[in-house]
Amino acid sequence: MISMVEAVAFLDALRWALWKVFSKLEVLTDCLVLVQALRSMEHADVFVKPVIRDILDLVLEFDYVAITNVPRNVVRIAHNFAKSVMH
Repeated sequence: MISMVEAVAFLDALRWALWKVFSKLEVLTDCLVLVQALRSMEHADVFVKPVIRDILDLVLEFDYVAITNVPRNVVRIAHNFAKSVMH
């Protein structure tokens, strides 16, 4: 199941991009379950569904958003940065 942390991080990233006035986004994530939940709500845990709905609503504010599932090594730099900020 999708973790709340992944969903909230994605939502926060969208809010940041909107605040920075980006109109087009290409999001790379290693969380396949997040990608699946965004495609079909049935893949989301009941507690995460409200966050998924917020993400889908916010995506409509952009001209273009692509969300792609990639292997973890592709997003390793972002993961390492996030871990360093958390500690």
